[in-house]
Order: sequence, then structure tokens, then C-alpha cells
Amino acid sequence: MTADHTVLLIGATGMLGSSILDELLRANLSTTVLMRPGKPEREEAIRARGLKIVHGDVMDPATLPAAFEGITTVVCSLNNNPEMFVPGHGHVIAAADEVGVSRVIPSDFSVDFFRIKPEENYNLAMRHEVAPLFEDRRVRPIHVLIGAFMDTMLDRQAPFIDWANGVLPYFGDGEQSCDFTSVADAGKFVAAACQDLAAPEVLRFAGDVITMPQLAEAVSAGTGTAVAARREGSVEKLAALITEKQKTAENPWAWIALQYHHNMVSGRAKFLRLDNDRYPHVKTESVADFSRRTRDDEVRGMSHSDVPRS
Repeated sequence: MTADHTVLLIGATGMLGSSILDELLRANLSTTVLMRPGKPEREEAIRARGLKIVHGDVMDPATLPAAFEGITTVVCSLNNNPEMFVPGHGHVIAAADEVGVSRVIPSDFSVDFFRIKPEENYNLAMRHEVAPLFEDRRVRPIHVLIGAFMDTMLDRQAPFIDWANGVLPYFGDGEQSCDFTSVADAGKFVAAACQDLAAPEVLRFAGDVITMPQLAEAVSAGTGTAVAARREGSVEKLAALITEKQKTAENPWAWIALQYHHNMVSGRAKFLRLDNDRYPHVKTESVADFSRRTRDDEVRGMSHSDVPRS
């Protein structure tokens, strides 16, 4: 890494962005934070950590070129707001290319969307739209894929675990392994990729690789609360359920979680290889470890998203 390597972080106060910021600081990387003006309290907290702030808005492309001057790597930690995700990334990529930024890490942080058809996941479809925006550009992408967030899986307001009844419902044969990573570890991997000027265009990481029944066992062991895996039917039954939900639900939030579940238990989203060994200094935590060290009120997942649900 060169001495003049600089990083600009977009979305520094969000669920993942705050973790990325912590790790960039821990790595002693020269870091600038892009923020929309008019948030003095948030700006004060960022500046108190010794960070530079530049004003800009991904939805106002005229504000970005000046903000990107002198930056080597731009890291996007944008939420899944469908009105902002694709156009915002488009503006970031265009501005980065214009001023000579070397690399942009888009806000992927997901299962392997390259193996998922756009119609199979509402959120991943937006990532399919962003990836081609790098074509014929000088700026390179680094797609950081992390599987499913442990934080989201254990969020008490998310639909993945029925905490009231102590049940983790799942579809499929229960033998398909899935990739899980904590938000904290994802931040570490992003910081590592920022330091790695030879990083490839796609990086795949996982903190734990286990089946859905094993996930229930790990959560039970970590939290001390019994969670039993309960098979709800085949992968084909799940696909039919998603199709029915799409016909009757008022908005995608009624079936997005089911799509992610299908992507995982069908094996279509499974990482065919992992790049954890590229950064051996990043020591990941298992689901059981994450469950053990995280109180209920600290889990940050779907209920902490800024995306409107209606």
C-alpha cells in the first residue's frame, strides 16, 4: 500500500458503514467521510474521531467530483432504497471515473448475486444493475461478498427466527450449507480490501459455513435460548410460496426474506470458494460466538435499516 493511499467512505453512519469506519481507523488508513450537509450532530461525532468530512450527495452528481479529488478507493455503504441504490451508484461510478479514482467498492455485501438471476431476489436485482456500470470505465470495482449477515438473521424483528416460539423454520433438505458473516467481520474484510491494491474484482468471505439446522443449534448454544429447526417443506414449495406472495402482497418486504432464504437453501447463492485466506489477519467469529457476545438490543439487522417499509 502506498503512503498516499486514501479512502472515501459513503454511508459511514449506517449499520455496516459504521463498522467499516471503525476498521478503517483501526488500520490507520487515511479516510474521508462523505456526508450530506445539514447534519451537524453526526458531523461533530465524525470529526471528533479525527476524520475529514466532505459534503456531497450521491443523488446530486454535481457534488461528487470535487469530493472525490485525491481519493484512491471509494467505499459505498448504501442501503437498499430502490429509489437511490442504482442511480446513486451510477453517479458515484461516473464521478470516480471522471476524477481518476482507482477503485470503487459498491454496496454489495451479500450472497453471491452473480449466481442469482435478477428475478430471484428483489435486492440483488439492483446489484445486477450496478455491476455493468463499471464497463468501459477506468475505475475498477471490488465486489465484496459476505453471504448473509449474522446480525440480520438474529434480529428479533426480522422474520428468519420465530423467537416467541423458539423455532427456526427452513425449507429444503437441511443439508445445504450457507455462508454467514457478522457485520463486524464484514467491516474488517472491507478495510483489508482497501489496503490491498492488488485485490481482484470479486472477493468472497464467510465467517461461518453451516446448514440451517446447524444455525439453529449455534444460536441456541450462543444465546442460551432453545431454538429448534423446523422443516417447512421443499425448495419447490418455497418457490411456490414466493410466487403466491408476489401476487397478493402490497410491497416486496412481504417476500424479500423468503427470496433470500430460497437463494441460500437452494444452494444457488453458495460461494464456490472463499477468499478468507487472502487476509489471514482477519479472524472471523462463528454464529455461536456472535450469538454469545451480542445482546438482543445490540443486534443490528433489518429493523435498523433506513429503508422505508411501506
